[in-house]
Order: sequence, then structure tokens, then C-alpha cells
Amino acid sequence: MRVLKVLAVALAAVAASAVGGYFWATRDIAPTHPSLAAADLPELISVREFFADTSAAWGHVLSADGRYLAHSGSRNFAHAVILSDAESGREIAAEPNVDWYAWTAEPHRLAVIREGRLYLVDATDPEAEWDDITPRGFADWWLVDLPAPGQTDVAVTSTDRNPAFADLYRVDPDGHGKRLVAENDGTILTWVLDADQQPVVRLERPSPRITRVAVAEGDGWRPVVDMPVDDVFAPVEVTPDGRTLIAVSGRGRDTTALVAVELETGKEEVLAAFDGHDVGDLVNLARGDGAVDLAVSDIDHRRRVAMTPAGETLDRLLTEVAPRVQIDGLSWAPGSLRVSATLTPDARGYLYYHFDLDAGTAERLAEFPFRTRNLERLASVEDVTFTARDGMEIHAVLTRPAGVDGPGPLVVNVHGGPAQRDAWGYDHLNQFLANRGYAVLSVNFRGSTGFGRAYQAAGFGAFGAAMQHDVEDAAEWAIDAGIADPDAVAITGGSYGGYAAAMGALDRPDLFRAAVIEHAMLDVAYQSQFPPHAWALDAALWTRYFGDPDDPADLKRMRERSPIARAADLSVPVLLIAGKRDSVVGFEQTERFAEAAEAAGAEVETLIFEDEGHGLSLWQSEVRRARAVEDFLARTLGGRSGGWDPAELAAEHL
Repeated sequence: MRVLKVLAVALAAVAASAVGGYFWATRDIAPTHPSLAAADLPELISVREFFADTSAAWGHVLSADGRYLAHSGSRNFAHAVILSDAESGREIAAEPNVDWYAWTAEPHRLAVIREGRLYLVDATDPEAEWDDITPRGFADWWLVDLPAPGQTDVAVTSTDRNPAFADLYRVDPDGHGKRLVAENDGTILTWVLDADQQPVVRLERPSPRITRVAVAEGDGWRPVVDMPVDDVFAPVEVTPDGRTLIAVSGRGRDTTALVAVELETGKEEVLAAFDGHDVGDLVNLARGDGAVDLAVSDIDHRRRVAMTPAGETLDRLLTEVAPRVQIDGLSWAPGSLRVSATLTPDARGYLYYHFDLDAGTAERLAEFPFRTRNLERLASVEDVTFTARDGMEIHAVLTRPAGVDGPGPLVVNVHGGPAQRDAWGYDHLNQFLANRGYAVLSVNFRGSTGFGRAYQAAGFGAFGAAMQHDVEDAAEWAIDAGIADPDAVAITGGSYGGYAAAMGALDRPDLFRAAVIEHAMLDVAYQSQFPPHAWALDAALWTRYFGDPDDPADLKRMRERSPIARAADLSVPVLLIAGKRDSVVGFEQTERFAEAAEAAGAEVETLIFEDEGHGLSLWQSEVRRARAVEDFLARTLGGRSGGWDPAELAAEHL
């Protein structure tokens, strides 16, 4: 009887949602902030449309021959991969609960991962039993890449022997025949394979502060070059003659570049670089040919360098889509000249394209349905810079709500990492906040990546100090620029961003009147002393920001600059969000902070997810989070809210 009741409630919620954009709009809660109350705001977009849209479709990729299309969508309120005939649009199959998919070199075969197993789906007969090609004999495994045309063996890595580092294996195409190729001695970061799936170059960490490039020679490995761990170095492939390594390198320069490294001498030749920006995405259509087709700036995707005829064609086609375009995803089957692209032409949603680089043509496959319905209601996005208190120029991205004149509520958004960055483009959560009336300022504080070595290194050791001051200065800049009301500024962030949000609430309650703190590192000493296994070979990448927990002076600094030590001082409202399965920072940090703050009488609201980890993966969680955030900010900053949404019932019971 209970099952029937739950189903009836859920179906009622879904039915209300289906008919309900207009019916439920009567529950919208008007803004109380004066600037928003007087503004000509666009129509409010419901939580269910943002986070529980059953018409959503994304991730469009074409098979190598262009005959079949696969994309992600929703079926029966669960994620599914949908196969269709590319020419007619006729749906062939919808496969639920697929975690990953990609077309293989065989045009009719789609590789999928479902519940930890790897399968091949035959698009010509999707109802047939799938071929289970899961690598046998492993507890944990990772696919290095799909085999290129002519390759038979499949390369995989596994941390079964030691969770701190991976060994390299090969298996037969059917997943059997497990063979150890290279055992990790505890120093190897990655291998570069040749066309025969043999490791020919490897990246090592012989000591915590050194990265080494080594080349296979005889029965051993010959060191090519040693570099400080702070130097970015990411191998791409080795040329067919085995003499040159193509890599992304920051050796001896401020910004990273795509380079060719002579494996005899270690000398580098720059192939592509961007003044002031690091190299970002690479298009490498034919692995093993020794040539990268296209390099893209990590920050501004208008800046690209083509290095092959195919790359030149792709560069031209991207330019024809829009004068400025953010590349959110490029994919292609092994050996194919058909590139599927997810693009943002105006930072207001996604367009999906197919580029035939052989014919030199572009075809628009689809548009993100949310964009189709809401384009005129979405906010504008712009790059901004401001000067920090010590004179350093800081980069940020500003999302401004439509229809708001004069200073209004502002949310300062701090990215995680801290070795990450925000860039101009579409951000679903920022658009959700902007639709509620908030300007959103995403800050690339010193220590962020993408802007070069000096910009990142300026953040080393500066957590809770200069890095935090940049976030504060961002809010002050927005106030001085007439964007933000000084009495209506909040700070939010996840992971390291959650740390910065908590510190902002503690350090500057006069500036940040509320904070949303998600999946946060709140005890720096604890995090440094008990890191995840996966950080083992990269410990130095952490210590350069936060210090060495074995150094008493560093450990003392970590404790002094940890929000957990000052939770009792909290004087502004906070919303704490965490997942009990968080294996990165650990839910216990949020739990301890909340207990200490509540014991001191602070205004603390918590949203804890039983089945989530370091971030949210379920649409049900996204709905609950969005409702909590919009009501919290409406109460503390005066923005608007959609109020109770029928999607909440669906999120609870489906």
C-alpha cells in the first residue's frame, strides 16, 4: 500500500509539473530588495525547469560514418543514452543508467559503461544482447583510450595493487587475457604509449619536488629531463619515429605551451602558445601520427592555433558558428574526421554541432532545450578585471541579471581547487541565481590556473590571506562599481571555494551578510594530514598552497587559518551543504563546524545528502539544493524565489 501511495504522490507531482509552469507560477515569492522590487525582471524560471527538465537533451555525438547519433536525455525520470538514426531522427533505442558512452572506430558500435561494466552496443541491432568487454580480473580499472583503427589490445590502468598509484595492463578486445605491461614502483605518474600500446615514455615523481621525463631504452628507462614539481608538464604522444614527445609544458616560461621535446636532449620547440594564457584543450584526431591538429587557449577560446589541414578546417568552422564561442566539449571516434561539438556562442546555453572536416561542412544537430525556451530570460556574461589591494590585477567573470538598474544583491562565487579557474561561458547555476535577481561574480583569485605560472604561484601559501583578500576585494570592487548593494552581498563556493566562503563569513561579516558553504574543506590541518589515497604522488601540489603538515610552523598556520577553529565566532547566516559519501574532504568537517557554530548560537542551516559525495550527481539532489539556496538567499539578500515546487515531491519519491 505504501508503494502505491508513493507512486500516486510522485505521479501527481509530475502531472502538476507537466501542466504547471503557469499554475504553479502563482506561488512565486516576490523580491524584497528595493532594486529588484523596482526592476523589470524577466519571468522567473522554475526550479523544475532548471534541474528536473524531462525534455533535457545533451552530449550529442555522431558515429564515425555519420549514420548514428547518441545523446543523453531523460527517460522515466532517469538518465538515459538515446540512439537515433542521424538522417531521419528516428529513435532506435533508449538505454537507461549509462554512465559514459563513446563511438568506437567501428561506426556502428557504441562503447558504454553501466554499473561499472564496459559494453559494446550494436546500433544496427540495439535489442541484441550487449557484448560485455569489461576488463576481467580487476576490482578497479580505467580505460586508457578506445583502440584506434588497426589496434586490437585495450590498455587499462588499475590501482588494485596499491590505491595510491596505478599499474598499466593490456587486455584482449573481449576483456579477457589480462596482462601486466608495467608495474608502478610508486613513482610513476603516467605512461605514453606507442601505436602498439607499448609504453615508450613515462612521467615520474622520483622525489616529492621533482618531475622526471624518462624514455624506454633497452630493458630500462633513461632520464631525459628533471624539472621542479611546480612546472606543468603533460605528455600527449610520441612521434612515429620515437624521437620526439609532444607535450604541454611550462618549463622555463610563464604560460604553458604545446611543445615538441627531443627525447635525446630534452630540448623543447614551441608549437603553439598564447600570450597571458595557458594552453587548454587539444584536438588530436589521429593518435600516434605525431601531430596535434588544434590547440585552444584555456581562458579565451577565440584564441586557437591550427597545426594541420584538419585543424585549419575545424578552426574555420568554429569561427563561422559565432564571433566568440566557448568550447564545452569536442569528441570524435578513433580515426574519424567527424567532430561532434558542444558550444556556447553567447554564454546563454548550448548548441550541438557536427563538423565534417573532410567535406569542410558544419551541421547544427540540436539546441539545448532549456536555451530554446528561455534564451531571452537568461543573463549576460562578461569578463572583468579589478585591482587587488596590493596592486595585482585579478580576473573574474560577471553574470548580471536582466532588468536591474543600480546596485543590487551580489553573490561572490569562489571556485574549488584551488588550482582551477572560471572562464566566460554558460554556467547553469549562475544563471539560476541571476534569474532570482542576483549578480554573480566568479573570482579567479591569485592561485587560479590558466593565467600563467606567476599568477598561480602568487597564491602559494596565501590561503586565508592574499587569496582570501582577492575575494574580498572582488566584492569591494563590485560595490564601488555600482553593481552591488553593500548591505546585500553573499559568498558561496564548493570544496576550496567552500573554505573561502566560510572564511569570508568569519573574517568579513561586515561585507558578506550570508554564505552558502558546500562540500567544504573547513579544517586545513586535518585535510593535509589525512588526504585521499589518490593524492599520494601529487602531495607536493597540495603543500605548495597549504604547507607541509610535518612542519610545525606550517601546521600551526593551517590550524590558525581553518574555519573549524573559529566556528563559534560565526555571526552571519550560513547554509551548509555536504554529502555523507564525500571521500575527498569528508563530511565530518561540515558536521563538526555545524555543531560548533550551532552550540555558539549561530544561525546555521544544513542540507546533508545521504547518497552524495564531493558534489552532487543526482537530479533529485540538485532540486533540493536549488530550493534551499533560493529560499536562503531570498531571506538574507532579498532576491526572489519560486517557492515550493512540485519537483520537490518528485525528488523525494522518485
